[in-house]
Amino acid sequence: MKGISVILATLNRTDFLKQTLACLVVQKFEHPFEILIVDQSLKEDVLIKEYSEKFDFIKYYFVESFRGLPEARNFGWQQSTYDYILYLDDDITCENNLLKEHYKFLQNPKIGIVAGGITEKNNPNKDEKIGCFNYLKAEPIAGFHKKGAFKVTHAKGCNFSTKKELLEKVNGIDEHLTKGAALYEELDFCLRVKEIDCQVFFNSEAHVFHLAAETGGCRVPDINKYIYSLVRNRSFIIARHLKWYYKITAHLYLLKLVLAYAVSYKNIHLFSQYVQARIEGAKLGCEKVKLSCYEK
Repeated sequence: MKGISVILATLNRTDFLKQTLACLVVQKFEHPFEILIVDQSLKEDVLIKEYSEKFDFIKYYFVESFRGLPEARNFGWQQSTYDYILYLDDDITCENNLLKEHYKFLQNPKIGIVAGGITEKNNPNKDEKIGCFNYLKAEPIAGFHKKGAFKVTHAKGCNFSTKKELLEKVNGIDEHLTKGAALYEELDFCLRVKEIDCQVFFNSEAHVFHLAAETGGCRVPDINKYIYSLVRNRSFIIARHLKWYYKITAHLYLLKLVLAYAVSYKNIHLFSQYVQARIEGAKLGCEKVKLSCYEK
């Protein structure tokens, strides 16, 4: 059915989510849309639930059967009504043309993903190539704060849209990438979509301001756990998407990155995290995409 289903995965961010919802309920969009909130907090968010009940196009789901961003995103699109899926973080604000600008390019049959514009709070938003992927380092490059409308390699998780039929075709967001900090799950999805000759298209006018909440969501304050997630998921990307000659340089860069963290935090134990995480990530990167089926 023509329209957009907005998926908001959330975890312990009531105040930020209220701001996000306030921006979404006033969208000027000629087609129908719905907002699906997938709440993985420790307890049901009464304030958000009560707010949701004021609008017939907001659906609130409190889930306890899983915990993870990829799972929440897969759960969301499997519950959705409309043909197009828009993924947003629970700590963004936007203008009332966000849905319209995503929809504009989603109608193109050659485009599988629309990467929206993003301005990050407390981020230098430095001058860099937009939506590129450095194969030598297995490192995504953002630059989504800049202006333009053109093909890119990847989108950023806090603001991108896609087609439900495409999620079904490539088995959704890989739930192997759910452990610890949510890292690279949208990058993996974009690279898999490009493998079937669908474009990732950047539209800066589909813009959000990312408030980057310091707590809640996928934040992992423990440096050991963060490094484990970083190395595990980066090794996953290297194993699944890189040619053998890029794998060499990418792993060297990853080791250098961990060394920098170890020196900065004066934590030699990060190297043991590195070894275990690299083995696990490389193994999972060779497996099939993991997608759970969630009852509607």
